[in-house]
Amino acid sequence: MLMPYIRFNGDCQEAFLWYAQIFGGEIQHLAKYGDIPENPAMPMSDELKDKVMHAQIVLPNLGGMSGADSLETVPKSGNILIQAHMPKEDLARKIFSELAVDGNIIGELATNPPPDDSGISGCVEDKYGVTWIVSAMKSV
Repeated sequence: MLMPYIRFNGDCQEAFLWYAQIFGGEIQHLAKYGDIPENPAMPMSDELKDKVMHAQIVLPNLGGMSGADSLETVPKSGNILIQAHMPKEDLARKIFSELAVDGNIIGELATNPPPDDSGISGCVEDKYGVTWIVSAMKSV
């Protein structure tokens, strides 16, 4: 099984809670650096203690994804997109519009061009800089 692993700039927990709300998912695991025993020889800052070391979320109809707060600034690379193929057109439209809140629509959710015109798809960069392709078969 392949599962995307997303690095965040200090907002992993916030992003995963948001994704759980949008997709109806559930956070299965969330560990912060502050949860591990501290080494007195290498004390952690309060900022580091609050960063997510590893998180995993299960998303209905999509599988899941993992993520963490990076210890370095994560540049936007644009070379990886996550596709969320939804079971119904109305759900795809709902997910797309929620991901677009405070984000950037790259390509409107619309009917695919022939010969693939039995489906819809659109591309959106969410407020965390993650780029999504949302798709579904068109309702008949």
